[in-house]
Amino acid sequence: MGLIPRPERTSSLSECFYLALDFASRVKNLPARMEAKRRCESIQYSRNARPVLNYGLSAPRSGMRLPIGGEIKYLHLRTRFPEHRQDFNLIYLVSSALPPHVVEVVRAAQARGAKLVWNQNGIAYPGFYGDFYPWFNQTMAALLPMADHVIYQSAFCRDSADRYLGIARGSSEILFNPVDSEKFCPRENLLATSTWELLCAGTNHSFYRVDSPLKAVKILRDRGHPVRLTIAGEFRWRDGDKEFNRAVRKLGLETCVVHKPPFSQDKAPEIYRGAHLLLHGKDKDPCPTVPIEAMACGLPVVGLASGGMPELVAPTTGCLVPVPQIWTEDCAADPVALADAVEKVMSDLGSFAQSARRHAQKTFDVRPWLDRHQAIFTEVLSR
Repeated sequence: MGLIPRPERTSSLSECFYLALDFASRVKNLPARMEAKRRCESIQYSRNARPVLNYGLSAPRSGMRLPIGGEIKYLHLRTRFPEHRQDFNLIYLVSSALPPHVVEVVRAAQARGAKLVWNQNGIAYPGFYGDFYPWFNQTMAALLPMADHVIYQSAFCRDSADRYLGIARGSSEILFNPVDSEKFCPRENLLATSTWELLCAGTNHSFYRVDSPLKAVKILRDRGHPVRLTIAGEFRWRDGDKEFNRAVRKLGLETCVVHKPPFSQDKAPEIYRGAHLLLHGKDKDPCPTVPIEAMACGLPVVGLASGGMPELVAPTTGCLVPVPQIWTEDCAADPVALADAVEKVMSDLGSFAQSARRHAQKTFDVRPWLDRHQAIFTEVLSR
């Protein structure tokens, strides 16, 4: 597998390190690759006219652990398309939740006549992964051109994949991530409290994603607003908890900031319903599920006007603040702009909340999403 396309230049030293890292990974994983090859030899092609799906032989299943990100789509799909481990005619893969050694699995399945539908989320880029982003992209870059049909989770996902992975050879379309709008639904009445309850939710991989919301809360409180911020989710950068706690103490927010651990899909609606609005601080987020779930629960969204967010959050459902549109670094939102956006939404919360709920039901509900997948699978198998 060669190096993938990349517009930005890397140093010769980084290039050598990347090649060494790639070689070491291949050697280390050789036994597992041989085991994947053995499993592939038992794959049988199903000649059933209806879609018979496989999710890469080892995609996470409900009840194994807390599903995150792309894994949630597998759980949605299994409600209508149960997985067949051996006899199948179609493989469905989500780029952000790939099982190990999946390239070998797809090659073996396609050799027996199976089709591949590929769901493309985000990619690795220099601003987050440095010079080594091609190494993180290589599996996606190998699989995307093998796909019979590509589902891009947003136009931003398509454009970034074109830039860093290459152009899809098969048919393609844009299909936003889904939400079960019956499970994720609002409270009967708006949260009855004089305190502005703000929420940051999901896994955080960098400090800037919570730093700007914390500073925005400080600004709002200095302006005289009664604000409380709940941050629900894991800090995955080094010494994340320590850095977060230092920032809270430095800003004097110990009494109005709460950190909760990662939560399951079953607990998520309750967490959303305990807030007035969602603060989403990630830059270049391709098609985040958290804002979609929040809107389904009647929460307006305040976030960054980057990545796929402008496609998901309509002007009537929240407020997005501008950030530089660059690939060489991740950009934090201006805390003052975030605070202004929160004030704007809270000044007409009822209208924003109703619009958020209607928008989520109309645009992201899981039932039309599953119907569209049924049509895609039928069309792909008919070729």
